[in-house]
Amino acid sequence: MTGSKHIETDLFIIGSGMAGMTAALFAARQQINCVLCGGAGGLEYSSGLLDLWGASLTQKKQITKKPWDMLAKVYEMMPQHPYSKLKTDTLQNAFKALTASLKTQGLSYTGYKFLNSTIMTPFGTLHPTYRLPETMKANADVFKKKEPCLILDFKGVREFSAVFFKEVMQKNWPGLRSQCFEFPDTQLRSEVFTPALARSMETSQTQEQFIDLVKPLLKGETFLGLPAILGIHSSNKIHKNLEKELNVKIFEIPTSPISVPGIRLKETMVKTLDQSSVTIMPNQRVTKVLKKSDKGFDFQLKSNFFPVIVHAKKVLLATGRFLGKGLYADQQRIHESVFDLPVNQPESRDEWHANELFNLNGHMINQAGIETDDFFRPLDNKQKPVFKNLFASGSILAHQDWMRNKCGSGLSIGTSFQVIEKVSKI
Repeated sequence: MTGSKHIETDLFIIGSGMAGMTAALFAARQQINCVLCGGAGGLEYSSGLLDLWGASLTQKKQITKKPWDMLAKVYEMMPQHPYSKLKTDTLQNAFKALTASLKTQGLSYTGYKFLNSTIMTPFGTLHPTYRLPETMKANADVFKKKEPCLILDFKGVREFSAVFFKEVMQKNWPGLRSQCFEFPDTQLRSEVFTPALARSMETSQTQEQFIDLVKPLLKGETFLGLPAILGIHSSNKIHKNLEKELNVKIFEIPTSPISVPGIRLKETMVKTLDQSSVTIMPNQRVTKVLKKSDKGFDFQLKSNFFPVIVHAKKVLLATGRFLGKGLYADQQRIHESVFDLPVNQPESRDEWHANELFNLNGHMINQAGIETDDFFRPLDNKQKPVFKNLFASGSILAHQDWMRNKCGSGLSIGTSFQVIEKVSKI
């Protein structure tokens, strides 16, 4: 194409959400020549928690502390679920590889080897997760201990209310207090946002002012909770400094989007990929598939300056579902956006949703997606791989309801890890 920029790569990852970004990290670990493109992705809207499996399969409407036990049930009760294509060792190695990679850039995750931790949300509910940021560790601890605790929020912040949190939780937690005050240098603002506070907290001056403001508010509490604002790039360091100066255990509470822990996760991933074998093409989407075969693919990307053509030997489709635009629906059918691959879905649109919004069995549309073989290669209508060098990972996969079962991160991490292991050997 005249006036276009041409890029050649061994692996082309389409999608920059959890599945795409983790796949890129695993590809960099294997030193695979790789290009990643996609829109903004959804990481900024995520909690920053790394869930494996959070819903009980033996007790309805209950969460579970034993994700690995539930996965054994998944293999037995849900044999078509993407997890059934993953060995336990593969999932464990995937989580280890990801958290080790993040730790090299200063973002530490923690958790139990076999159990979930239970995190308090801004709504006073409990969320089970397998791996959580180090800055949230005391969140899980304080809920079990119910020790005296002060919950803070800040004037002008709408993502979190300490008063609401206390009202929901205080029935079984008499030692819980709440306090609202002005965050340093926000006096002239009617509305403030947690990402801006987190970036401000990166400076030692703001940290010192924050400490001076909070010290008089503590009345013998042993724990201090606050919305997630402890920096973007230095959260562990800031966390330790505040705990030392205030002499309390501090924990963050994940807030509603846009999420500081989600921003941390994405920016750390991007930083990890700097100077690696992976080239990131941010905010660029595939507009046309020019060539597709077992020998390779050619794609045209949308660019504000000139057309970009990517020539790839292998492709990973990590475009997500409807929000990520990996899937879209018209009045009759659900479609896949890039290759128009077959989508496993109910026969009729009438079957997409149950009559009750909170139906205990969920809605069938949430299990629609791409069917794959054991190597996560999309299948055609004859149950054969569409191309031997085309793969899919993450929430676009069929036969799973990641939101209902609280397994979104684990699904993306595990399936992307498996794909990169396969790609590295062919």
